[in-house]
Amino acid sequence: MEHLLSEITPLVSTYGLWIIFFGMMVEGTSMIIATGILCYLGMLSFPSAFFIAILGAVAGDQLWYFLGQRYALKLLNYFPSFKPRVEKLEDSVQHKGALLAFSGRFIYSGAILFPMTLGIYKYDHKTFTIFDTLGVVLWSFLGISLGYVLGTSAELLFGKLEKVWHFILILALIIFIAWVIKKYLLIKKH
Repeated sequence: MEHLLSEITPLVSTYGLWIIFFGMMVEGTSMIIATGILCYLGMLSFPSAFFIAILGAVAGDQLWYFLGQRYALKLLNYFPSFKPRVEKLEDSVQHKGALLAFSGRFIYSGAILFPMTLGIYKYDHKTFTIFDTLGVVLWSFLGISLGYVLGTSAELLFGKLEKVWHFILILALIIFIAWVIKKYLLIKKH
């Protein structure tokens, strides 16, 4: 067990912040919780991870906004399931664009859908950036804190097990829960 921990720790120390940055650009939810767990395990510092998570999420949101603005038709052809959802959001962009920008990370599949939709409908970029950044900061703090608490709770639950096992178990549980939610949402749509 100690051998596994001694192999993982240098990898996380070397590449952990890069993984967080790029992970936040694409997905985010499980990445931000895993980040909190890694902070709890002492493999990452909270301030560094928090800052990099914000940078990655904002960079990803900016990317999706500009892709939506420039390549709307190609994107909607590539993501056909987004088209009806983008069309449903058209009225919301005009009346609640700031709320969409702020809440994108808090809503399932909103991290890609909302910035892309705001870009497609040419929502004001400056307003998007301000509200998106505020939402990302709050979401990153809450997500990393939740991961940290899950790590703490696991230690209380499992006693003195090696900390790396906490991370592995919690990550497996998060992946399983995300899979069940996704499966349930797909069944409910049909």
